[in-house]
Amino acid sequence: MRSPATAISGHLMWTRTGSVWAIWRLEPLPYGFRPTKDKIEARMLHQALFRALPGESLLLGVCASLDPVAVVERMIEGVDLADCPDWAAECEATLDTLDEIGTGQRIYWLAVPLTGNSGRERFSEVFRSAGANLRDTIGLPRPGIPAAEVTRRMAQVRKVAEGIPAQFRPAPATAAQMVWLHLHAQQRGLFLDGSLPEIPGDVGEQLLTPRSGAALTEPLLDEGGQSDLDRKEWRSWNPLERRYLKVSQPHAIANTVPASYQSLLVLSDAPDGGMVFPGSEFLGRIDECGLDVDWAMRLTVRASDQVKRENRRALVNLNEQFGQRAGELSHAVNSLERAAEDLAEYAAILDSDKLEVETQATIVLCVGAQDPQGAIEQARRVGDYFASAGYKLEQPLGYQEDLWWLMIPGAPANKAVAEFGQIATSKALSAAVPLASTDLGDLSGPVLGLNISTGRTGVVHHDIVGISGRDASASVAIAGEKGGGKSLTMKTIAGYVLDCGGRIIAVDRTPMGEWAFWAKSVTKTVVVDVADPAYSLDPLRLFGTAAGKQAGTFLTMLLNVAPTSTEGVLLSEVMESTYLAEHRITSLGALAEHLTNGCTLAGAVDVGRLMNVFARKPIGRVIFDGSLPVLDRNAPGIVIRTHGLELPSDLELLHEHLFRQMGLEKIMGRALYSLIGALSRLICFENREQLAVYFLDECHHQTRSPEGMAELVDFIRDDRKHKAAVVLGSHDPEADFGNDTLRGLIPTRIQMRQTDKTLARKGIEWIDMDSDDEELLEMLMNETSPRTATGTPEHRKGEGFIRDSAGNIGRIKILAPSLPSRNKAVRTTPPDPRRTPAA
Repeated sequence: MRSPATAISGHLMWTRTGSVWAIWRLEPLPYGFRPTKDKIEARMLHQALFRALPGESLLLGVCASLDPVAVVERMIEGVDLADCPDWAAECEATLDTLDEIGTGQRIYWLAVPLTGNSGRERFSEVFRSAGANLRDTIGLPRPGIPAAEVTRRMAQVRKVAEGIPAQFRPAPATAAQMVWLHLHAQQRGLFLDGSLPEIPGDVGEQLLTPRSGAALTEPLLDEGGQSDLDRKEWRSWNPLERRYLKVSQPHAIANTVPASYQSLLVLSDAPDGGMVFPGSEFLGRIDECGLDVDWAMRLTVRASDQVKRENRRALVNLNEQFGQRAGELSHAVNSLERAAEDLAEYAAILDSDKLEVETQATIVLCVGAQDPQGAIEQARRVGDYFASAGYKLEQPLGYQEDLWWLMIPGAPANKAVAEFGQIATSKALSAAVPLASTDLGDLSGPVLGLNISTGRTGVVHHDIVGISGRDASASVAIAGEKGGGKSLTMKTIAGYVLDCGGRIIAVDRTPMGEWAFWAKSVTKTVVVDVADPAYSLDPLRLFGTAAGKQAGTFLTMLLNVAPTSTEGVLLSEVMESTYLAEHRITSLGALAEHLTNGCTLAGAVDVGRLMNVFARKPIGRVIFDGSLPVLDRNAPGIVIRTHGLELPSDLELLHEHLFRQMGLEKIMGRALYSLIGALSRLICFENREQLAVYFLDECHHQTRSPEGMAELVDFIRDDRKHKAAVVLGSHDPEADFGNDTLRGLIPTRIQMRQTDKTLARKGIEWIDMDSDDEELLEMLMNETSPRTATGTPEHRKGEGFIRDSAGNIGRIKILAPSLPSRNKAVRTTPPDPRRTPAA
């Protein structure tokens, strides 16, 4: 059999049999770990799709390698690399990382043959096809496709497209994409696929210009690989051991493309108990088998009225057979009874829904390899995978070539369709949910990690800039136990924010100063150590025009005075800009000196002495030491170390008598965290043209206090308006991420490993999954970055669940930076002295 295409125009294909096929790319529906109600909706959309298809059609789901170059192009989209050399270096290093991993994707297609509207048109199609074949035989050029024919076919196409549910986002395939699909079928298992050609932004009339189908080269098909047989090895001639198809490309330049060995399987039986939904998605979850499996569904859809007429004739025949066997007790009579029951049940289903249709589906699966043994082994593994779920696959001898052609758009139906077709209603067939996606993340932007939701590894882009542009919050929250990968994830995000021209401010409370260590690997980052400051955080020097207001708020909290008390009124008066200018007060240290020695206002000395109580403490230098240079608020990166600060407990905040007995360190810590929150908000919101992100690891230090919580809630309510975001990290999403408002306002959520069952249940619920699902609990607790006697294997580190900004849920493996220096800087696992070489 020859390649079916004779001409292509737009997404139309004229074939040798006279039929004209229209081809679309379809987008799968979000599925994966989504709630059951979303899965039911996806099934209903599939049912609507099957009902909308006219007569014969072909659905395809093909595996394709994900070109690292294409991934990196999405990483640099919208970034001026001349201004971001660090990001250019990271992207270049990412090319090698992705090439080693070997990522992939699944692409979905719909092909529909367009029938003639009248007998005359159908005769014209056959006559034109015969003429074209004759011209090919005698070497004459093929005639062109008349413009009127193209116009008429496009009108038919529009009617078909209108019936496809919009959620599948049908996109007309281009000639280049048809060529890609055709070559892919000939090169399965060879890993030679390039990137799928993108659809031009302005197609214009050029795509409707008819082109020859010569670009769709004809393969050489050799069932059983007979050309490889060795006459001396008689055992190799056993056809039962050669259930595969050898596909060669004789037209390849200098025969540089090796042969592809493909094994084709067909679905022959479903589970005896029927398909229980959810759980019946044998096509939608096929990637979970861990192999590259292409599938095709050849469909023939018939209206219920036609099926009912045939059922009535079948019932008449059954009644006649019952009459002929009256009084007999035999297995044949029992078989007739079962057939009658099945027929009656099927008729009842069709009667219950006037829109229901009958579908005959021939479902073909194909795996490919570079040698026969590889193809045979993959086919065996696919068969075992389906058998474990109750589905039976056959690898029919003598049908390998026929099944291969069934997967080619434009190829006519052959004997395999009738031999292996499965009859079902559209509702029953929709339980397979073939167009299901576990895609995560955004369409472009930095690569946050790998999508490990199934056996097909994809990439997860996190376009923190683009999310803000879509009028959504770009904020992120990350939960997990110690060592689960929270800090690594946060520092990875911080690195690409800086590298892409954004700004960050981060709080580092670790004694080891992990963020300060990380800051050495990035450029233009300032570190402020509260315990041993080199820069001042004095609000009177730092906040510009809002200095008086912010300094007053800070002192009110630090000195624990009510705003309407005598001390509060005094602070309000001295913080007026005119008062500060008149007395030349430019710092809080100078203010304390003024109140103690030069202020005539009532109560000034007492307030000044109270300020000096904190100013004399080592921890007070960062605020009251006027000799320190003030922090440069415009620095691209700011890391504030707070390891010397203590914070009040929940009991101390709840009970007044305990609150009054708090030590000075806790009072200072509470006020400083509130000040840092206000500073981060100021820095992130002051320039709407530049992305700025606030990173707060162990965020319970800020969310513990009402003031800190309010600051964060206000930040997240307004972040998208200012091209800003906050990234939070902690252990308990329920306790540490504040109230329901704060948790609800953060769309992107990542749950890393959590081995405590109570906390794991909280994390699953926070991600919007079923917290009562024991399988999910087991997956999070024991199958996410699993620990062994020697720790977590390197290739399993950074695993977790993610709920992206669009609400899609799946499993992710965070990718640390590819540059060696950055990769080392984001890690906090202490070195094992047993594995550290002696100096």
